[in-house]
Formats: sequence, structure tokens, C-alpha cells
Amino acid sequence: MIIIYKNIIQKYINYLEPIHIKNYARNKNIYITDNEIQTIYNFIKKYNIEIIDNFSLLNELKPLIREDLYKKILIEYKENKAKYF
Repeated sequence: MIIIYKNIIQKYINYLEPIHIKNYARNKNIYITDNEIQTIYNFIKKYNIEIIDNFSLLNELKPLIREDLYKKILIEYKENKAKYF
């Protein structure tokens, strides 16, 4: 089942645009700047599926965004990983 989810995620990442990140944050009531959207977008495009198996990659994102946003990303990551993997 994990392989199926990874394949779905990989296909979605190919179509990912910054507006998707902005909309996701808005739906979760998370404030995010345009610069942070671009930073997160670039990070996802760079590490895409690797991030699922290597949580420590998120440490590279930490100095690039606000601390409160980073904490919210960690929460979202952990919740979604537990839900789907």
C-alpha cells in the first residue's frame, strides 16, 4: 500500500504549483508569505518523495522559514505520514 501512496504523491508533485501550497496553507489557517511559499515549493520539488522516508531532510527547511511555520509543517508532516503511511 505504501508504494501506491508514493506513486500517487510522485505524480501529484509533477503537477505541483506554488498556488497549491498557498491554498493548502489557507485551508489549514496557516499564514504564509509569498517568499515562504516559493521556498517550500522549491524544497518539495528538490526532495519530493525522499522526504517521506527521511524526516531529517526537513531540517534543511528550518533556517529558511519562520519558526512558527516550520513547527506547523512538522505537525502536518507527522499527521499525514501517520494517516497514510
